[in-house]
Amino acid sequence: MKTIDLRVVPSSKPCPKESQLAWHLACLATDKSHIDNKAAEMVINRIIDNASVAIASLSRLPVFHAYQQALTHPRQG
Repeated sequence: MKTIDLRVVPSSKPCPKESQLAWHLACLATDKSHIDNKAAEMVINRIIDNASVAIASLSRLPVFHAYQQALTHPRQG
């Protein structure tokens, strides 16, 4: 198992993309290593579970308000 050391970095301090969680997740997602059927089934279950939780959170007031605020304050890029 590969361990990745992550830490919080202030937005005022640039963080190289290779050090960001999204980069590590993308590398993991595009890895061509062979996985067995049991591991593949577990990955599918995790994706379904995470998507379900994310969708359910949209109706929670704090998430809903943050989403509405983001929509009313668009930014370039």
